[in-house]
Amino acid sequence: MDELLMKKAYMLAKRGIGFTSPNPCVGAVIVKKGIVIGSGWHKKAGSDHAELIAIKSVKNKTSLKGSSMYVTLEPCCHVGKTPPCVSAILEYGISSVFIGMIDPFDKVRGNGVRFLKENGVRVEILPEDASLARNIRSLNQPFLKAVKYKLPYVTLKAGISLDGKIATHTGNSKWITGEDSRNDSKIERCKYDCVVVGAGTVDKDDPLLALNKEYENKRLLRVLIDKSLSSDVNKKVFRDDNVFVATTKMASKADRDRFSKRSIEFKIFGKDSVSIKDLLKYLAGRGLQSVFVEGGSGVHGSFHDAMIKDKNLVDKVIFYIAPKLIGGEKALTVIGGTGIQFMDKVRKFSEYDMEKIGGDFKFTGVFNLY
Repeated sequence: MDELLMKKAYMLAKRGIGFTSPNPCVGAVIVKKGIVIGSGWHKKAGSDHAELIAIKSVKNKTSLKGSSMYVTLEPCCHVGKTPPCVSAILEYGISSVFIGMIDPFDKVRGNGVRFLKENGVRVEILPEDASLARNIRSLNQPFLKAVKYKLPYVTLKAGISLDGKIATHTGNSKWITGEDSRNDSKIERCKYDCVVVGAGTVDKDDPLLALNKEYENKRLLRVLIDKSLSSDVNKKVFRDDNVFVATTKMASKADRDRFSKRSIEFKIFGKDSVSIKDLLKYLAGRGLQSVFVEGGSGVHGSFHDAMIKDKNLVDKVIFYIAPKLIGGEKALTVIGGTGIQFMDKVRKFSEYDMEKIGGDFKFTGVFNLY
């Protein structure tokens, strides 16, 4: 297998990040006699898959006969919102298909490879231990987790000082990190299906939680954790119907009626605290594969405490670290909650990375690899 061509397919697949959910990001390249004659990537759910886009990009369809296709994910063999890609591969006479990874989805999982082989197509699969294969898997972690566990991929994001504070003891937090970090975090947010914040953040900062221009046609569900439904419904988070509130039995009838009259969707997930696991299961049931948590100390603490009980509830951390010291016992730390009791219970990152963003540092740590 020519890994350079598979890498080109991978780079195309990356262009779909943030747009394809609940489908995976997939790229495809078609080659004839060493020359790339077609290419494409899956752009959004319900639209043509990468294989078909690559085929359609070839002007002279007769040149497809005897060509080779490099595709990052096993071609589908079932009818969904689009026809099966294996049928198009056979129809146009593509003789070889090189695959980045097997699709774990029940209706595919090796059946696409089997179908192609049974119909005379040469098939080769990138070894799982290849560096490029790991990159391709990394690209579709939310999809892989959803298939395996029926849970969304969860990332905790925060801007913090060097000593782990998100605000001074007076509650002042604007701004700990620089503009470059804040802009980068907005780009990261756009890659997810929903963003989670707490009632305290909404009350104090009144965030817009908007998408960047290139993602403006995407629906990013705004999820608010408000255990007593005490939030002011005139806040920006409630500007349209693309918002959902997770609450508890602590919410009074008056406040439930107040939210209902404004047609704000809410659901109870516990007696006096929101069950993070139940909330994540609910979001998965709505077809949401990825969750970006931008809460304060309390919300991050809730997710961290939930992760202590179930390691699959939080997958990744993105912390923007400013080289500043805030100090103060009463200054808010990035993760509240109960926390761990003994050091041997600390979750270790499977992989992590640090890069410079303007005057800050961006730490990305991954707990779970799927």
